[in-house]
Amino acid sequence: MGTSGNVIERYRKILNWRHLPLVAVIALAGVLVRPAAADVVNVNIDGIEDPLLSNVRKSLSVAGEHEAPWSAGQIRRLYRLAPNEIKKALAPYGYYNPVIEQDLVEPEGKGDTWQATFRIKHGPRTRITALNLKVTGPGDELPEIREALRSSKLAEGKRLIHAQYTATKNALYTAAYQAGYLDARFSKSAIRVRPNDNAAQIDLVLNTGERYYFGDVTFDQDVLNDDFVRRFVPFSAGEPFDAERLVDLQLILSDTDYFNKIAIQAERGQATREAPIDDWLFDILYPPDDPLISIGRLQVPVAVTAEPSKPQSYEISGGYGTDTGPRVGFGVKFRHLNKRGHQFRSDLRLSTVKQALQASYDIPIENVAEDKLSFTANVANEEFGDITSINYGIGAVRDTGWSLGRKRAYINLERETYDLGDDVGDRTSTLLYPGYTITLQKADDLLNTRKGVSASLDVHGGSEALASSVDFLQATVSGNAVLPLTSKSRLLLRTQFGATEVDDFDQLPPSQRFFTGGDRTVRGYGYQQISPENEDGDNIGGQYLAVGSIEADYKVYGDYGVAAFFDVGDVANTTSFDLKRGVGIGFRWASPVGQIRLDLAHPLDDPDSDFRIHFSLGPDL
Repeated sequence: MGTSGNVIERYRKILNWRHLPLVAVIALAGVLVRPAAADVVNVNIDGIEDPLLSNVRKSLSVAGEHEAPWSAGQIRRLYRLAPNEIKKALAPYGYYNPVIEQDLVEPEGKGDTWQATFRIKHGPRTRITALNLKVTGPGDELPEIREALRSSKLAEGKRLIHAQYTATKNALYTAAYQAGYLDARFSKSAIRVRPNDNAAQIDLVLNTGERYYFGDVTFDQDVLNDDFVRRFVPFSAGEPFDAERLVDLQLILSDTDYFNKIAIQAERGQATREAPIDDWLFDILYPPDDPLISIGRLQVPVAVTAEPSKPQSYEISGGYGTDTGPRVGFGVKFRHLNKRGHQFRSDLRLSTVKQALQASYDIPIENVAEDKLSFTANVANEEFGDITSINYGIGAVRDTGWSLGRKRAYINLERETYDLGDDVGDRTSTLLYPGYTITLQKADDLLNTRKGVSASLDVHGGSEALASSVDFLQATVSGNAVLPLTSKSRLLLRTQFGATEVDDFDQLPPSQRFFTGGDRTVRGYGYQQISPENEDGDNIGGQYLAVGSIEADYKVYGDYGVAAFFDVGDVANTTSFDLKRGVGIGFRWASPVGQIRLDLAHPLDDPDSDFRIHFSLGPDL
């Protein structure tokens, strides 16, 4: 108590009444005098250009973004960090001895903007004086690895650029790993810089280790026969291990609708060595590229676990287009008919111009991920021009893929009833015709294309000698292209030609005749309202078709844009066309489900119509 009492007494003497005014002034100064705050630090950097300039600016703390105002003390502290930050930003480009001059100017008057100026000379380049770049191990002669070495931009005498070192390192490791060398490691990986000499030494040595191969693939699923599921696997046991092939397998299985969840396990630690028995003499006479093959390959087993999808899937769709009016669709698919992957699907499509019920029994063939054989049946009530047709049909289609698209070989048997508006009244035709269709499609984005092309060719025909009501042969070819003009504009080109050779055109049903006009052909004219007419002025279709279109669009804001177009087209019974022309402007929206188009078109060759509005949705190709 004695000590604390003395302290209290001492402070009581100091803070006597005479000192109270001084204490008040000091306290008031503590309230009123605060560190100056600044909202903005204007940073000027002179003497260097991009990419050095942008990297330096990103590295400067004093140039960083900040929500709360900085105090004067904070700005000065960040400013003092600048020299080291500048040196670190220039080093990756081979400049280790920069000369830096800097100034910091405080705001004047009531201003809140500081001025920080940095004048930089990047100094001499640091060059690579010694380079030890090589690959060792069993995979050192692999073509992919040798190509990675040849592609490296590292070389003695060149300026040291850290990004080139990193790119070479990544390329070597990726080439080795993707070739199955899962134990690949860098025994040496270092950059040694002597700043005083502006010199650098690089050691980059990759040891590939032993190569791994795919082992057996096993499946844990009860939906399909394992032998059938193995046909989806894009690799075979004994091929070099590549993790990307496992990703391909997962995507392939996911794209089928047999399974819901898929898990693939391939652990390097579970690899077993499969010692060869019968090839020892061959290996002695003809040594393999991998010397370790003679003692057996390390094979990684692959285990696939797949949960089945629901046995049935249902689909309800709806839409609107000025060609079709309102439309709805209903579909059902039976996914698991048997262990061999057979499926059945049925679709009902209803619109003002077409009502159709279709069914298909699909059997996977050959490349089961893409190819199938389908047996089809359909009944449709459809308007072609001014003709109403009722069509019943069955068919078979072999649908296979190729590198750029699809190929379809088919045969159809159809019975169609229609009225051409003449004295004959209802006609009924029977057609049995084989055909072949090939399509090509290549695009950067199938829904909203910036650059791409598509094309198709179809040829089919029937003969009275083979149960058809009329002899005919028909060919149709079409092409589309989307070309980028600028970062915001595109040029769209479209063309279609068709020709039919027939001995009695009146016996050819409307489903085999050509019509044009509408949203996706010649805008400004009604849907299928360009064709030869009968005596009553009804459009009844023709033998020959020619359509062309050119369009340019420009994105005004985000995914929204405008377009201008010019369309031409005609259908005739001879090759002497009287092309109908349409011009107009439109609105475009690159929506998540494809291009949405709203067009205002003027027909140049229809005196009875000033303009027509067209609305459509779908991809450009």
